[in-house]
Amino acid sequence: MEEMFTILGGMGTAATETFVHLIDELTPAKKDQDYLNYVVFNHATIPDRTAYILDNQQANPLPVMLKDIRQMNLLGPKFMVMTCNTAHYFYHELQAAADFDIIHMPRETVKHMQKTIPNLKKIGVLSTTGTRQAGIYQDAIESFGLESVEPDQTIQATTMSLIYDDIKATGQFKHEKYQQIVDTMLNDYGCDAVILGCTELSVAQEAYPIYPDKVIDPMRVVGQNIVDGIYN
Repeated sequence: MEEMFTILGGMGTAATETFVHLIDELTPAKKDQDYLNYVVFNHATIPDRTAYILDNQQANPLPVMLKDIRQMNLLGPKFMVMTCNTAHYFYHELQAAADFDIIHMPRETVKHMQKTIPNLKKIGVLSTTGTRQAGIYQDAIESFGLESVEPDQTIQATTMSLIYDDIKATGQFKHEKYQQIVDTMLNDYGCDAVILGCTELSVAQEAYPIYPDKVIDPMRVVGQNIVDGIYN
């Protein structure tokens, strides 16, 4: 296959399906041949990234992901996207093993926000506890001279429940639960915008879109960049 990219997914599968649908939806296609060429590695059995970050005695996802990278090297993609924010904890090791560019979704998202949101100063981050503890989005935000804001433990626990108990476990969620989390970040914490720093939250936003100018979905940012040919 010529002129294609790869997607390392399965982390989780619902998020990967959302990203693939998003790519196809954003592509201005009028016939089959207008769509983009890509290969999806829906590697659902990759060990949980948050579990490992919080407890290094848990199964390490990195060796499994490195094996996927070596397989992708044989395909020769132009670039790769990981449909998991927490997986960016391993970004540098994965990029070192890749013969292609791996898109850094957190950095691309903050770059997009700085360009498109006027007077942006405070960015709320909703993510898994693993992504939060690893500072993946905090580092990206601060590298652009902006302030990152994390929720308190109650909202963090509610966010984790939405991600793991609802979307990952059942594929369903209560819209009110998602709305409450976002409203708290925008209203109580005074954030100018909120990043959905977990791809399961991207699933929620696609199903129940709220505040599209203030709630930023990294998968949609990267998906639009791909369709626009920015990574070519």
